[in-house]
Amino acid sequence: MSRLANVLIAGSSGSRLDDLAARLSDNDFQATRCTSATGLLEEARIGQPDLALIDLTSDDLGGMDLAAKVVANPDFGGMPVIVFGADGSDEQFSQAVEAGVDDIFTEPATFEDMRPRLIPLLRLATMRRELTERTALTKRFGSSIEPLASLSDQPKLELLQIGRDLGEVEALKKTIGDKCAITTTPNAFTANLLLSSKPFFDACFLAVDEIGSTMSPEQALDLCNQLRLSPRLYNMPVVLINPHEGGIDTNTAMQGGATRVLSRRAEDGELSSALCILGRRQQSRWQIRQAMLDTKTPETTDPRTGAYTFEYMRGHLESLVAAARIRDKHLTLVFFSFPDAPGVKDQFGEAASEHLLKQLPQWINAMVRVEDMVAHYTGHDFCIALPDTPVEEARFVMNRIAGVLAYTDFALCEVYQPVSISVEYGIAGIEKGDTIDALIDRARANLE
Repeated sequence: MSRLANVLIAGSSGSRLDDLAARLSDNDFQATRCTSATGLLEEARIGQPDLALIDLTSDDLGGMDLAAKVVANPDFGGMPVIVFGADGSDEQFSQAVEAGVDDIFTEPATFEDMRPRLIPLLRLATMRRELTERTALTKRFGSSIEPLASLSDQPKLELLQIGRDLGEVEALKKTIGDKCAITTTPNAFTANLLLSSKPFFDACFLAVDEIGSTMSPEQALDLCNQLRLSPRLYNMPVVLINPHEGGIDTNTAMQGGATRVLSRRAEDGELSSALCILGRRQQSRWQIRQAMLDTKTPETTDPRTGAYTFEYMRGHLESLVAAARIRDKHLTLVFFSFPDAPGVKDQFGEAASEHLLKQLPQWINAMVRVEDMVAHYTGHDFCIALPDTPVEEARFVMNRIAGVLAYTDFALCEVYQPVSISVEYGIAGIEKGDTIDALIDRARANLE
C-alpha cells in the first residue's frame, strides 16, 4: 500500500518517540527512527524522506544545530524540518527562526497536535521536489532556468493585523521589527477591502476580542472561511490569538481555516516565530509557483494550447514513476477528453476551435495545484499528473473540474453565442510493477 509520507524522527528519548512513530505508522506515515545526528543526516541523504522531526529534548543530539544543518544542505531537496519538545522560551523560538525550520512545537506535543500542521508541509515538500525535477528536465530540453533566490534575500515579511490591537503590534516590532512591515486594519470588512486591493500579504493575525465588537469568535472564523474560499488568498496563513483558555476551540478553528491558534498568554516569541515561519513559507510558495511557471518555455510548451508537450510529460513521468516506486508513494494520472470539441470547428470555424483548445488547459490549470502537471496529449485530450496524490483524492478534484467544464459557456473568437461541450475523464493510480505506458493505458481505458 502506498504511503502518505516518509518521515525521519531524530531523538534519544525512547518511549515517547516510539509512541510518536507508532501513531505516525497508524496514519499511513512510514516513520524511521534516528538516534544520532549522523544517523539522521545519512538517512536524509539516502532515504529521500518527506519530512524530518527533530526532538529538542535530546541533549546529545544538538537539536537546533542539527535542524539548521539539514535546512542548509541542498542535497536534501528542501525537505521540511520540524522541531518539537521546545521549552517555550523566546530564545528557542528565535533560534528556530534563525535555523530556518518549517515548524516548532512546544511541550507537550502529541501526534494529534502535529498532524494538521504536517499535512501542509507534505504539500510543500512535494512542490519543492516537483520544482527540482522540472528544472532538471527543462535543462535537458535545452532551456535554462534561474535558480531560486535564498529566502534570506526576500523582502521584509508583509503582515496584516486585523481588529483591535491588544499589544501584539508593539511586541512584534520589538522582536522582529527589522524583518517585517505591519499593516493594521480595524475589522474584517476593512480587511476584505484591503486584501482585494493588495492581495500579497505573507500572513495575517488577529486577536479575538470578546469584549469589544471588532473581532468576535464568530467573525474570526467567518473571515478564515472567506479566505479559504478565495482563489487568490486560500493559502494565506491566518494566526488567531485566543482571548483565554476555553475561548475558540483549536480544532474548530483549524478546521474552519485558521493556520495557527495561540493563547494570549503566549510569550511574544511564539507569535513572532509563528508569523516569521508561516510568512516565509508563504513567500517560498510564491517563489516556487513562479519558478514552476518559468519551466514553460518554447521547448517544453505546446504552442497551440499553452500546456506542456506530452513529450515533456513523458520525460517527467519517468522520474515520477521511479520516485513513486522507490519511495512507495502515490501517483495518479488523469486524462480529460472533450468529444464535442471537434464539432466546434465544423460549426464555427478553425479560429473558434483553436481558441477553445487554448482555453481548456487554462481552465484545468486554474483548478489544479501548481505541482500538478497539465500536458496536451492529442487533439482535444489533455493529461494531468498528480504526484503524491491518492486516486480517491484526485477523483474528488477531477469530478469538480469535469462539472465546472461541462456547465461552462465558453466565449470563443468570432462566435456570438455561448458554446458548451461534454467532458470525459479517465483516472488511474500507480500500481506495483507499473511502467509509464501501463499507467497511461489504464488511465486512457478508464475514460468515461
